Amino acid sequence: MPVSAETCPHYLTLDCDHIPDNVTAFKCCPPIRDLHEQDALWAGLADGTLDGVVTDHSPASADMKAGTLATAWGGVSSLQVGFRAVLTGAMRRGLSLADVVRWMSCNTARLVGLDDRGDITPVLRADLAIIRPYERFVVDATALESRNPICACDGMTLNGVVTRTFVAGRDALSGVREGNLIVRP
Repeated sequence: MPVSAETCPHYLTLDCDHIPDNVTAFKCCPPIRDLHEQDALWAGLADGTLDGVVTDHSPASADMKAGTLATAWGGVSSLQVGFRAVLTGAMRRGLSLADVVRWMSCNTARLVGLDDRGDITPVLRADLAIIRPYERFVVDATALESRNPICACDGMTLNGVVTRTFVAGRDALSGVREGNLIVRP
């Protein structure tokens, strides 16, 4: 029987000794661990023990994420910044953009059976993001396109400014009305 193993961006980029107490933006299950555990996850990615990095994006509303750690919704909102958080961590460890693409695109597409994507070849669907990997930006949770303006990466400086996005080979923002980022090919 095939077996796979993955981790999430927040487990690779956050550690329990450097997050504020009782802040629900960091609540997830399993909880965020220490740097020793984080190092082991990076090693697992580098040696192939782990197959990929997948989002644990929490689409909960701000109301659901509010309150105490006991009552707040679990899960870290990272869909818009997860790739760039992993890229930043990988670059700090001497790993490459190609590694991050393999973990977060190629391997995950193959794992879930999306055989028409995950690589750049003429016969595959062209879902692409054009980024400047060395250009940095500061995450502002209130400016993210999520329904929940709470993000554990808020205030972090990350690599990877996105300049353009293509869905099935078409510019993702071509003809999109303001406030509507959902584009179907």
